[in-house]
Amino acid sequence: LCNGVTNIGSYTFAICVSLKEIRIPEGVTNIGEMAFFACQDLASVAIPDSVVSIGRAAFSSCTSLTSVTIPNSVTRIGKRAFQKCHALSSITIPENVTKIEGQTFGNCTALISITIPRNVTEIAGWAFYSCKALTSVTIQEGVTRIGEMAFGDCRALTSVTIPQSVMKIGQWAFSNDQLTVKCLPTSPPSPSSPAPFILKKLYVPASSVDSYKKAWEGAYKDIIFPL
Repeated sequence: LCNGVTNIGSYTFAICVSLKEIRIPEGVTNIGEMAFFACQDLASVAIPDSVVSIGRAAFSSCTSLTSVTIPNSVTRIGKRAFQKCHALSSITIPENVTKIEGQTFGNCTALISITIPRNVTEIAGWAFYSCKALTSVTIQEGVTRIGEMAFGDCRALTSVTIPQSVMKIGQWAFSNDQLTVKCLPTSPPSPSSPAPFILKKLYVPASSVDSYKKAWEGAYKDIIFPL
């Protein structure tokens, strides 16, 4: 791309199946929706510090994309932005992002670990659905809401800690029958349904064991243990 470009419009490079590498020049502030959708050979992307917004499905179905560094200048990543990037094994979420939109990293089947930065307040539904290689999830204090199926079908994830700041958890936000969850809030987070988890064990603050056993219609009363 030439210097002087400030916006990559919607669908600009969509389905350019032979595109292997792209250098986005400094000065670009916006990557539009589906800008690189289904560029199946695209393996490398350099995003400059000038970019503030990545649109809906901008890199969705870039199945050869192995890694991408998103600069801290980015404040918004749209829905499905990296969905079905099957080769994507690592991603850094910028510190200035405040919400992980729905399906943003869904079906990134090679993604191994993810850290949710402290400025994020919401992880929307299906955000990391079916990230089957995901073994490590770090959710920092500040997140207040985790949407339905946000980490559903993450089959390799065996443990996760939910920080004290979380107040709402959607249906089956975490679903793996081998999963151990440490839930730090002293009051059980409000669910959108009686079943926020499919899991093996749930550890909660010792002073809150009774309230957790009564929560969610008693669905987890036999697998709740004190921290």
